[in-house]
Amino acid sequence: MIEHARARLTLAGVGDTDTIRNASGAELLPPLRARAHAARDRGADGVPMLATEIRHLEAAVVNLESYSGHEAVLCEGYALLEQCEDRQRGAQAAHMVDGILTLDQRTPPAASL
Repeated sequence: MIEHARARLTLAGVGDTDTIRNASGAELLPPLRARAHAARDRGADGVPMLATEIRHLEAAVVNLESYSGHEAVLCEGYALLEQCEDRQRGAQAAHMVDGILTLDQRTPPAASL
């Protein structure tokens, strides 16, 4: 999807190399490639992505739609974006409590109500 977005933006001549890289979401590729290799080596079935990186996907999808991207790629992009947003809504912040890594509680304990 990102490569297709970069190709469409380059063809449209929308700006310099940095602008096209940012607008196509290509900033996301280097860290994702490294994580994909690590995940594959460990036998994982997915690639970890930070919630803050979703903005790169949003840029790719929005700009791809603006510059007449292929319909199948756009559908895949929107589906991926929806999955990421669902996971972002369910994300929890981690912090240390007495030396133990824990996740924030979603609801207050009953005693504090």
